[in-house]
Amino acid sequence: MSTKITESVRILLVRPMYPGNVGSVARVMKNLGFRRLGIVSDQDPRKEPEASWMAHGAEDVLEAASIHTGLEEALRPIEMVIGTTSRKGSRWREAVSPEGLVNALAAAWDWRPTAILFGPEDRGLPVKELSLCRWVLRIPTREDCPSMNLSHAVGLICYVLARGPSAGRQGTGPRPVSPEALRRCNEEAEAFLQKTAFLTGDGAKDQTALRRLAHMLVRASPTRAEMALLWALLRHVEGNRG
Repeated sequence: MSTKITESVRILLVRPMYPGNVGSVARVMKNLGFRRLGIVSDQDPRKEPEASWMAHGAEDVLEAASIHTGLEEALRPIEMVIGTTSRKGSRWREAVSPEGLVNALAAAWDWRPTAILFGPEDRGLPVKELSLCRWVLRIPTREDCPSMNLSHAVGLICYVLARGPSAGRQGTGPRPVSPEALRRCNEEAEAFLQKTAFLTGDGAKDQTALRRLAHMLVRASPTRAEMALLWALLRHVEGNRG
């Protein structure tokens, strides 16, 4: 097991509903060598006795977990954001498997600071938060029972990550822009599209277009140089419109 992998990956639970599940996640993480746990919640589930009971043997991982009131705050030190979903359909056809994810991370990301997001147990991550993710991860499950228990899903993904990439897939690559830079980019893109009258004024249609644009940019993983080139081009177009 590579410490480079276990030290670079943070498991981030977004609005978990049951303290016991948080404890179980801490335990399975420690089983597999992962210690970086983050929790996005307006309450601290670690204070509930059930969390400590279910974390048996991994109380240190549970107590060391970072607590965040919002997702944006939790993602500030993160360079690669990965979301998990059990959703299917054309929108999620490019979701990767756990094995595909570990190979992609090793080959293109060189295990830079990474967060894997898990949503609430009852409905998972909403589309808006999945749109912040460079990759969306889906565990192949049966059609008649697609949703896994939270700690089971975390454990399976941690196990695949701990095994490491396939032979020949390790390497380094250009460093893509940070999630914060991508968020700023999306804000500038919305302003640009409004100025150029691309947005129609139809709220639902405009939001769909902006969400798809954001998702496209996230999946493209542009480098700083590529992002600078894109914005230079757009500013040139905007300037010539006058």
